[in-house]
Amino acid sequence: METIIRGVRGSIANPAPDTIFYGGNTVCVELNTDSGATIFFDAGTGLREAGDLLPESGECHIIISHGHMDHMFGLWFFRPIHSPKWITHLYLPSWLENMPDFLYQCAFFPVPFKELRGDVRIHLVSAGATFEIPTPQGSEPIVVEPFAVCHPGGGLGYRVSVDNAMFVYGGDHEITDSPHAHSDAVKSLSGADIAIVDAMYNECDYHPGWGHSRWEDWVDVAQSAGVRNLVLTHHDPVRPDQELDKLDQKFSALESSDSKLKIYVAREGMRFTPKGPIPFTRNGSDWLLVFLERLSQYRDENSILDRILAKAREITHADAGTIYLREGNELVFAYTHNDTLFSADSAHKHIYVNIRMPISEKSIAGYVAATGCPLNIPNIRELPPGVPYSFNDSFDRSSGYFTYSMLVIPFFDKSSEVLGVLQLINSLNPQTKQPCFFNLSMMYNVRLLAREAAGILERSAVERHGIYGILRMAAVHDPSETGPHAERVGSIAAELYQCWAEHAGHIPDDIRYEKGHVRLASMLHDIGKVGISDLILKKPAKLTDEEFMVMRGHTEFGASIMAADPGTIAAYACEIARHHHQKWDGSGYAGSTNEGKLSGSDIPLMARITAIADVFDALVSKRCYKKPWSIEEALLEMKKEAGRHFDPSLIALLPEIRDLITSIYKKFPE
Repeated sequence: METIIRGVRGSIANPAPDTIFYGGNTVCVELNTDSGATIFFDAGTGLREAGDLLPESGECHIIISHGHMDHMFGLWFFRPIHSPKWITHLYLPSWLENMPDFLYQCAFFPVPFKELRGDVRIHLVSAGATFEIPTPQGSEPIVVEPFAVCHPGGGLGYRVSVDNAMFVYGGDHEITDSPHAHSDAVKSLSGADIAIVDAMYNECDYHPGWGHSRWEDWVDVAQSAGVRNLVLTHHDPVRPDQELDKLDQKFSALESSDSKLKIYVAREGMRFTPKGPIPFTRNGSDWLLVFLERLSQYRDENSILDRILAKAREITHADAGTIYLREGNELVFAYTHNDTLFSADSAHKHIYVNIRMPISEKSIAGYVAATGCPLNIPNIRELPPGVPYSFNDSFDRSSGYFTYSMLVIPFFDKSSEVLGVLQLINSLNPQTKQPCFFNLSMMYNVRLLAREAAGILERSAVERHGIYGILRMAAVHDPSETGPHAERVGSIAAELYQCWAEHAGHIPDDIRYEKGHVRLASMLHDIGKVGISDLILKKPAKLTDEEFMVMRGHTEFGASIMAADPGTIAAYACEIARHHHQKWDGSGYAGSTNEGKLSGSDIPLMARITAIADVFDALVSKRCYKKPWSIEEALLEMKKEAGRHFDPSLIALLPEIRDLITSIYKKFPE
């Protein structure tokens, strides 16, 4: 059994900016049983989108609690009642027998109920008269017990026994101060695994006689009734998300108590099983602001892309995703996740794949980049006729993966130019783990995320281009200090750091944060060479002792340049510039004199890591005075120097990143 919240507001729909997080639709709850039955409780405006998410044909059940319009208006916009491929069973309280015709006669809807194209079968129900919903032969019956509730004009709540669990939908119900009101409410919720109740008010804004309860009363009732999961819904239409956040935070704080009762503030899209919500994190309505504040602390583009992709997948339940960045008229593969094929923690191993595609309307990502229009494709193998793009299934065929649905969103820079494309694949049903399509709420949230995160990506690009500018300046003096050399040293250092940190038991998020700093800082290891004369840097012959002492001064000069800048990257770069020529046995240097020599673990870790990356790249790179070594030859030489030149514990980790090193050299060739 799975329960999905489709609408949460009472009285009137209010899709306003300050209600969008919890939702602005009026009440509707979807119940999906293990036998395949789909049941809706009440037909508020949330029923419209729920109907759009159903397949092209089938059978469903809508159980109405009472006839007020906030619980009925979604019915006429429910797609199955307009389709001859659907059978819809409509269960009405007995006093609402004439309601469908009445609503047409009063001009609430322009089509008579009897003229609807769908097969709508009406069933009348009464308090105390238990009924069953048909199930496939051999399946456990779905038993529904209606009970009377306190609401103007009358109303019903429903207890549903299904899949060895008890589900209760309370409808609109006021727990009054009458002698039996509390005990009657306890009886209706008794033993519920999931109880969804009308908590429109609190103690401060309660309106006696209006037919709605205070959340404080429901908490007391649920504790007495032995409820496992209490879901508060029918929110006041003007109650803002921030106020509901505070209420949810209150209940979150209670989860550490010994009480078996868990309490949740209903939010559109929330899913429950008898064991509780799935999957569920108590993010508040300020989730995007909190995420962006954390994201802004990252400096490395790869780390930023990883966090953006992870958040986009979290809010859409996407199994996989890829981010492409724009370079001229091409899209360049930048970052990818795929839970089916590899873990999120190993996603970094795929960032050095050198894949490019033209920005053209012929491909799906290319179309989004070319037009700036998002695409939400429910079934990638049933594209609408006439579209210019097509699905390239070569990856599916080579990997065994199965792409079903796709959501593709563009990133825009401040000039409204496309910066890149975020492609999400296969939104997974949280209970069955089967791929389904991305709903409109998911699409909205991802577009919001992409819009806001683009600014951080732009800032990262500016910072990265600033580093490239410094490197180009250094390359004027020293031709060996090319951009690809710096990229390779930065990437090898970053991957070696991650390997070390994982062995040291560091937290994954901390590793991602530090790794970005290591990558950028290590790229600047030889920045001090801008202060060395061209006569020395470009001398074709061996340096004299005096010239070599001058050359050694580039470590001091580089450290002095970076020491003037604030921030973690500058601090690391200063450390690396000064100490990357130190040696494990103490025979290295940190300047033009013998002062400042260090050995062993006294050498800063980031400098020890960068020293390995720098020497390794020097060995495998072509120079005017030598041919390039193979990766295997270089690894063997590094191993020989363990304990003399290099930290032996770090050298021992190099074989673990052997494949990554190969990919790095393919990604950043000379």
